[in-house]
Amino acid sequence: MFKNLIVSAIRNLKKKPAFTFINILGLSLGMATCLLITLYVQYDLSFDDYQDNNVYRVALKRIYPEREVEYAFTPHSISPQMVLDFPEVLDQARLFKVSGSVILEHEEDQFAEENVVFADSSIFRLIKIDFINGNQATALTDPSAIVLTERIAKKIFGSTDIIGETLQTPNGPLQISAIVENYPENSHFTFDVLIPLHSLDFFNQQNWTGFSALSYIKVTDGTDPAQVEAKLPALIKEYADGEIKARNGISYDEYLAAGNGYIYTLQPIKDIFLHSKLEGELRPTGNITYVYIFSIVAVFILFIASINFMNLSTARSVERGKEVGIRKVLGSSKSQLIKQFLTEAILITLGSAVVAILFAFVCLPFFNEIAQRQLTLSVIFQPAFLSSMVFIILAIGLLSGIYPAFFISSFSAIKVLKGNLKTASAGINLRNSLVIAQFAISIALISATLIVYDQMSFLMQKSLGFNQQDVLVVDNAFSINNTDDAINLPRFETFRNEIESLPYVTTAAFTSAMPGDILPGYLLRVPGTGKESMVARNVTFDQYMLEASEMNLVAGRFFDNAFNDSLSMILNQTAVDKLAIDSPIGKKVINIDNDNELVEYTIIGVMEDFHFQSLHVKMEPIAVTSPQSRNAFFNKMIVRMDSDHQQAAALSVQDKWDEFVQDSPFTSYYLEERLEGFYTSEKATMKIFGVFALLAIIIACIGLLGLSAFIINQRVKEIGVRKVLGASATSIITLFAKDFVKLILIAAFIAVPAAYFWISSWLENFAYSSGISVSVFLLAVLVALLIGVVTIGIQSIKAAVANPVKSLRDD
Repeated sequence: MFKNLIVSAIRNLKKKPAFTFINILGLSLGMATCLLITLYVQYDLSFDDYQDNNVYRVALKRIYPEREVEYAFTPHSISPQMVLDFPEVLDQARLFKVSGSVILEHEEDQFAEENVVFADSSIFRLIKIDFINGNQATALTDPSAIVLTERIAKKIFGSTDIIGETLQTPNGPLQISAIVENYPENSHFTFDVLIPLHSLDFFNQQNWTGFSALSYIKVTDGTDPAQVEAKLPALIKEYADGEIKARNGISYDEYLAAGNGYIYTLQPIKDIFLHSKLEGELRPTGNITYVYIFSIVAVFILFIASINFMNLSTARSVERGKEVGIRKVLGSSKSQLIKQFLTEAILITLGSAVVAILFAFVCLPFFNEIAQRQLTLSVIFQPAFLSSMVFIILAIGLLSGIYPAFFISSFSAIKVLKGNLKTASAGINLRNSLVIAQFAISIALISATLIVYDQMSFLMQKSLGFNQQDVLVVDNAFSINNTDDAINLPRFETFRNEIESLPYVTTAAFTSAMPGDILPGYLLRVPGTGKESMVARNVTFDQYMLEASEMNLVAGRFFDNAFNDSLSMILNQTAVDKLAIDSPIGKKVINIDNDNELVEYTIIGVMEDFHFQSLHVKMEPIAVTSPQSRNAFFNKMIVRMDSDHQQAAALSVQDKWDEFVQDSPFTSYYLEERLEGFYTSEKATMKIFGVFALLAIIIACIGLLGLSAFIINQRVKEIGVRKVLGASATSIITLFAKDFVKLILIAAFIAVPAAYFWISSWLENFAYSSGISVSVFLLAVLVALLIGVVTIGIQSIKAAVANPVKSLRDD
């Protein structure tokens, strides 16, 4: 019996190859889209899922008198003290990632590695890291030890059997104590090199107020993190009170009353990638909202693909009406007919699944490129996935085919054979509702794509307070110093002059940081106040930075080596506004440095605000200090080039670096490319939405094709009569198009409010946004109308130009 159903189904599908092809195309597109999104969502949900459930990261919400900032890094004394004071806390470990690259030297070779992390030796007890060689218990106990991943070991030595070998680093010679497996990409942080944290003197000192490390703790089984969080305020008050008094001259309670505060929370390590948006993350995080959105989109696209099958099968019902009538006359029961039609539906779904996997295989490299992921189809061979695939095929086949099966099998044999086949109004309403759902989803996706595109264009075009074009940034500028002392200005000046003399180089300057780097906090207050007034960000600029960056000075003067600017400071406009200083030039401001010493600076200039962070973040106050100031350093050099000869200029800069700097390799990047990297996630989202919107429209058009074919087939005699009575082809096309236009407009009324709410919440991720224009929704609706009318018109034209004699011929 089952074999007969299969054979009969295959024969019926072969009779109408166009029908079979369109059905398989629509379903396979929907399934392939769903499969790719499933891979994307599964990958994002897999981040840190191999880690211990009892491990948490300590996060901080720092409350300032004028704002609140949430940090991933905390004072480094907190987690060790939690182990001592809280019985629920079993262990702790801290991480500190180096900003920029670190030079590793082996024999005559130098390697600039950017993924260098300082860590406590206990890190291996909290975070799962697999060892290839070495002892986990002692790998980071010696301050002169260094741990490499397999990738770096093979890159430098060509082997992993290198325990005991030595690498020269800026911290001196370090001995390789262990080789670990390459750390998985699906983690909230990655590393290539681990160095003992206690090899840095700063981390061996008490610190309760400066943000210095990422702190992880491990708690006992069954511990509610809220219990630990509730104990933290008392711990902070007890140990931070002394630092607050030394730095600000007031007690901790007075400090809180002045509008300051520290709120510590515990983040489950498995939630960090998708749920954390803190300053100081070790790598860009994901977004759980995108996981939800893409999951919903996957379901919707699969849903509208299934709708197509229902509509196309129903559209073919008129053609199969006589077949059903004859089968019933010959003794076929309704249940047999239902089984037959369901078998055909499942066969089409099975074929669609095979084609979908082929589509996914072909499209996966393209999808990986736009989604910035490294997804593979290996998951489809897992038993759990195969079981799910079988279930989905059966479910889609049954759900997509059940209505057409019951609809067609319920035809009255007598009415069918007499040519009195009519469609119930309930069936028409259902199909219309499904088309509305299809186009509502399509319009929402088109709107989302256009708004994401507008926002990305806004971000790329918004003035950042400097000119990012034609700028080469050279890393590790500190290597130009030929001494361990403070900045050797004459040597930097010599090198800068050498660079400026090169062809196609306009100007050059030195700075401690560039956009994308973490600027250290800088505690400022106006003399005469008894509390901390503001936390700014600090950056060092040389006297040429204003010209090289094309920043704007709105008052006062810039740094000049002809002056002694060691106690001079330049503030950005936001800093001046938050300090509420009238006529700031010549006024004094006090900095409280890391040694709790008070240093008084004179404000010599005010700069127009410039963005050193992405536009997700509001402008922060920035204090600019000179190379002559205390603790100043240079880490970057910027080189402005002729836009038509960038490559030649970059090569000449590298040659000059190699000639001038003997102990550090040349590393650089183009500033414009780095800034675009701030929005990698958003650009990927824009592309993905665009692809999804296109697919949704294609699948919806297939559905329209089916529904319009169904209606036109039912009204073929009416068309013939209208043509005999003189109706034009245009009037017939308009007759059918207007009904579908109504459906698309209804879909628009549903989609636009939903899309507005959806996109408004997405734009809240940005401190600066382009806003939402009504024209975006109008354009989305017009696109949907145009595509819908063209699709309907194709079927209508065929009916309008057909010979009316054929349609009126009595069957």
